[in-house]
Amino acid sequence: MTGAPKDKTLAKPAKAATAKAANGNGNGNGNGNGQTLARYEIRLSGLGGQGILTMGKLLGQALAIGHGYYVTQTQSYGPEARGGASRADLVVSSEPISYPKTEYLDLLVALSQEAAASYYSYLKPRGALLIDADLVRQSPSSVALALPFTRLAREKVGVPQATNVVALGAVAYLLPFARIEAMRKSLKESLPEKIREANIKALNLGYQEAKKRLGEPIALPDPDGGDEVYAARMDLTEIMTED
Repeated sequence: MTGAPKDKTLAKPAKAATAKAANGNGNGNGNGNGQTLARYEIRLSGLGGQGILTMGKLLGQALAIGHGYYVTQTQSYGPEARGGASRADLVVSSEPISYPKTEYLDLLVALSQEAAASYYSYLKPRGALLIDADLVRQSPSSVALALPFTRLAREKVGVPQATNVVALGAVAYLLPFARIEAMRKSLKESLPEKIREANIKALNLGYQEAKKRLGEPIALPDPDGGDEVYAARMDLTEIMTED
């Protein structure tokens, strides 16, 4: 039986602010690619044992320290070491983040059928869904972006446990405000030397496969695009933070 999932909040605006000052590129906003973000929400999801929480930590660290964004991370996981539901959520912004949890996703990464089915409804109408093509057989969307992350890790990297890092490489390509160099640096600084080379290979593989198969990077949401549902949800967020 699965117990209630645990929720852990890692809000890091102070660290992100330091990174913004240290990693500015001269354009005044301190972000690595010069992209200004009002608020961008990402959910990485799958099963225990797929390295979802590690993926979230690496991505959050790269976006905060390597790019200079404000980043908050929350994570939820079941009691099972492997096989239970697992997810890591990130909110990324050029400005301090008032409400740290995701509500309305810009990008959903699903590495299991259960994750795709459970979390697709949280995706914005113009949000992007990225799935493992082999593990998500019934996509909830006909326009999902798909790569066989697990197969690539097993056959090309030779390390099935590197599935999460192959997926991270694809995310690094798809996010228009991310730089692959910062992702590599995050990996090098976070992982033990004995597994560093395989993981860098996995990251580069995911990036190149996404570039080859998934088309252009994701377009940033237009804050003036007239998404009434999004506006209503953001109004609700503002009310909740004031409370």
